[in-house]
Amino acid sequence: MSKRNPTPLQVGMSGTLAGRTYRVAGRIVLSMDDAGETYYWNEFFLKSDAGEEATLVFEETETGGQWRLFTLFEPDSPMTAREASAKRVGDPVHFDNRDLRVTLVDESRVEHIEGEAPEGVERGDVARYFNAEGSNRMFVVSWTGDEVECFRGADLSPRVVADAFGLPHEQLYRLAGPPRGAMFARQQNYGSKASLVFVGVVVFLVAIIVFVIVVKANAGNRRNAVIRTRAANESLASEAAAMLEGKRYRVTGHQVIEIAQVGRFHERHEYLLKDEDGNAARLICGLGATDLDWWLFTALNPIEPLTPQRAAQLHVGQKVVVDGYEAAVSEIFQARVRPATGSAPATGDIVQFGFTARGTAFVLLALWDNAAIQIHRGVRVDAKATKAAFQASVPLEATK
Repeated sequence: MSKRNPTPLQVGMSGTLAGRTYRVAGRIVLSMDDAGETYYWNEFFLKSDAGEEATLVFEETETGGQWRLFTLFEPDSPMTAREASAKRVGDPVHFDNRDLRVTLVDESRVEHIEGEAPEGVERGDVARYFNAEGSNRMFVVSWTGDEVECFRGADLSPRVVADAFGLPHEQLYRLAGPPRGAMFARQQNYGSKASLVFVGVVVFLVAIIVFVIVVKANAGNRRNAVIRTRAANESLASEAAAMLEGKRYRVTGHQVIEIAQVGRFHERHEYLLKDEDGNAARLICGLGATDLDWWLFTALNPIEPLTPQRAAQLHVGQKVVVDGYEAAVSEIFQARVRPATGSAPATGDIVQFGFTARGTAFVLLALWDNAAIQIHRGVRVDAKATKAAFQASVPLEATK
């Protein structure tokens, strides 16, 4: 059994996370069975002077160390232990006005406690739990007997954890491993020429990382493999037309986009559209693996465009302003286009990099390669009404 603390974070340290000052009151080592092997992770029990509690989780994965901060919350519609135990991977759940999907169902065991533990937690305790993800958020529902607890989680970078507790950045970057280390290194400032060379190296490293991730996913390790989600069964007829956001669009093509991120691989449908003036747009069915929303994107042509080199230097959480629209980067990914039908361009073998950045009521979508970048602004459209509108339209070829 592994009781060791793989991090420089120690019981008794104090730091500020999410605007609150916490003391590390204890460290708990938990385990789960992973296809006959035991997988361990560390949870740091945090307490504030005002009595607020939180859990800082550190996991060692094949893609490096991962930090997450979890806080207890009461959902609008409390879930019973019986309802929680009935959940299976892929089932829908709803928290914080978000449509989510269950991504993992398992049980954990408390193996070791150093310092103080949350009330009622003792060595040897076994709890059932499931993870639910969507819209770049994670929720965990845990239950023992009839008692159910819900936690809201957020990913933290090594830099955030290091700054919070006054730890050397280098120590936490080493824990993050080569994949995440390469991504975080992009935040350093270099001269313009060196930056271009470095960005090229980063792009190359990211491509290798994603390739390794996909290969490992095929190896079939259930706990550490990449989560793979296929595109939903959606179909809009070519040349079908409908009104969206006050304009009439017709479907000119359809393509399936393969999205690769650290720890996740998913597909999504994109329908290529044109309005009555010939302007191109795209209708995307779910930006993320668990995103059930549909988004209408139109191209932006800013006076001062974002360059591919600058886009490659952005990181999750960083603010970006394009054509007057300000948003925070929420996902960074690699995309491969698989044209399916219609007039979609023949880009099946072209790999692009991209990010999404979320604003108040819109999303920015950037896609780039070494030579060019495209940036689109998207708004959410009602999926059911949109499908009904296009499916009610008669394709032009059907009238010939």
